[in-house]
Amino acid sequence: MLSVASTWTPRGSGCQFEIPTRWGSSGRINLMGCLSFDGPMTRLAVRELSGNCTGEQVIQFLDTVAQTCTPQRLTVVVVDNAPFHKGAALRQKIPQWEEQGLYLRYLPPYAPMLNQIEAVWRRLKGF
Repeated sequence: MLSVASTWTPRGSGCQFEIPTRWGSSGRINLMGCLSFDGPMTRLAVRELSGNCTGEQVIQFLDTVAQTCTPQRLTVVVVDNAPFHKGAALRQKIPQWEEQGLYLRYLPPYAPMLNQIEAVWRRLKGF
């Protein structure tokens, strides 16, 4: 479960948080992640990216996810249509991942509201 975006403190003892300088002067953080629904448990796996997201970073992340998969247990990763989710190198890996039990399914174009992790990103960006 995610923490709430606001809380209370005793009167007169306000809290301030600084954005670490390694995140750059813009304060922008790039993250990649998966929501996992395993029975009553929901888990979030997140990887912080240095710079912009690339197809190679997506492949490395999905390779990590595929290591936890088995052909007996269906694992489906829902992805949007961002260019780094659809590159030639990534498409070449799909048969290998499917042998491991990991399947990619693409959302219809312009339908981020169908991807449940978008609500997580919205909350995280609210911090």
